[in-house]
Amino acid sequence: MQPWGFESPLSHHYHNLWIGLMSYEILTSEGDNRSVRFRCEAAEVDDSFAKARSHISRELRIPGFRPGRIPRSMIDNRYGNLIHAEVAEELRERHVEKMLDEQDWLLADRRPMGDGNLPSEGQDYVFELSFSVFEPPAPRGYSDLAIRLPRFSLEEAVERTLQSIRQKMVQFEPVERAAAPGDLVLVEADQSAGQGEAKPERMALRLGDDSLGPGLDGLLEGRSPGDSFTARIEVAADGESDRQQGKITSFRVFQVREPRFPDLDDEFAKKAGGADSLDEFRRKLGERLDARWQEDRRKEIEAQALDQLVKCNPFDPPAYMVENLKADFLSEIKGKAEDGTDKLAEELAAHKVREFLLLRSVALKEGLEPGAEELESEIAKSTSRSAAVDRIRNRKALEFILSRASVSEVDPEPVQSGEEAAGGPAWGWKVLEDTAAGEGK
Repeated sequence: MQPWGFESPLSHHYHNLWIGLMSYEILTSEGDNRSVRFRCEAAEVDDSFAKARSHISRELRIPGFRPGRIPRSMIDNRYGNLIHAEVAEELRERHVEKMLDEQDWLLADRRPMGDGNLPSEGQDYVFELSFSVFEPPAPRGYSDLAIRLPRFSLEEAVERTLQSIRQKMVQFEPVERAAAPGDLVLVEADQSAGQGEAKPERMALRLGDDSLGPGLDGLLEGRSPGDSFTARIEVAADGESDRQQGKITSFRVFQVREPRFPDLDDEFAKKAGGADSLDEFRRKLGERLDARWQEDRRKEIEAQALDQLVKCNPFDPPAYMVENLKADFLSEIKGKAEDGTDKLAEELAAHKVREFLLLRSVALKEGLEPGAEELESEIAKSTSRSAAVDRIRNRKALEFILSRASVSEVDPEPVQSGEEAAGGPAWGWKVLEDTAAGEGK
C-alpha cells in the first residue's frame, strides 16, 4: 500500500477509486480549518478486510500451503496489526478523496490531522480529520493586460525561408583565387611544431562562420592555395600584459571553393518542395508559415498573459503541490539534481502551480463555472470531478483574461551577439608568422 497522501489538482495521475456507501459530516469550519467526521458502513469495512487478507494470501509463501490457500487464522496471527493499519489507511484515503472531490477544497497540507482509531470487522468505522484549506489571494490586474508581439510579415517570412532553403542547397566548386567571405577554405592544421608527432589535420572552414573561434576567418581571408601561416589562440586575462597563449598551430591552405547557389525557379521548387512551380511552392510555404505563426502567436499571447498574472499576484503556493508537479517534470526528463535540473524543475513547477491557482481564483471570482454537458464530457476522460471542474474553469478564466487584453505588434529589437554586448571577444587567433605562397608545402 502506498503511503497516504493526496494528489495535487495539477497531478496527471488521478485515482479511479471504488466508492461504496460512505458519508461525512463537516463538524466545524473556522477560518482555514475544517473538521470532518467520516463514517464507513460495516459492509464496506468487511470488504476491505477481505481484500487485504486475499492480497496477503496470494503473495505469501509458506511451505505446505498453496498461494491463496493460506488459512485466515494464520494470516491474522502473523499480520493482524498490519491488516488493521492498511484497511484504516485505505478507507480513510478513499473517503477523503471523495469528500474533497465534492467539497472543491484546496488543501494547504496534503496530510490532515486525525485520530488513531482503527477499524473492526462487523462494525461501522468512524473517524475524524482536521484539514487546513488553502485560499489563494484575491486576483487583481487581470482585466487589462498589455501583450506585445513582434511584428510579423508573411511575405518576408516566405522570402527568408526560400533563402534559407537555398543556402542549404549550396554546392562548392574549386576556384583559383584568394579566399573571400562565404568561401569554403580547405586547410591543413599542424600542432606538432615540426616534431613529427602527428599528421596534419585536414578541415574545411566556411569563412564567416568562425567555426574554430574568432579571428581565424579573418586570417584566412585573402589567402590563396599554397599560402601558409602560423597562429595561436590568445586569451585576455587581467590585463594586456597578462595574456594566456594557446598552442602554436601551422596552417596551410590547399584549396578554395566558391559557393554556388541554385536559382529560385521552377526547378528549385521541384527539388526543394515537390511543387510544380515556384509560385506554387511560395503559396504552400505561405500556408504553412501562416499556420505556424498563428499557433506561435496564440502560445505567446497565453504565455505573456500568464506571466503578467503571476507577477501581479505574488504568493507562496502549497509546498506539496509544487513537489508533486516537480516530480512529474523530473520523471519526464529524467533530470538529476547535480546538473541543476532539480532547481529549474522546482522553479518551473512553482510558476505553473501559481498559474493554476490564480486562474482558478479568477474563474471563481467571475463566476465562470462549467455547464452540465461540458462537465459530463470532461469527466468522461477518466478524471475526477474536481479535476474536470478545474480544467474547465481555468480554460474559461484564460479565455476571459485574453478577451480583455490588448495585443499590439512592435518591431523586434536587433539582437546583439555576446561579443558585441560584452565589447568584443575575450580570446581569438593571432598570426605569428606568414609564409609566401608555395613555400613550406
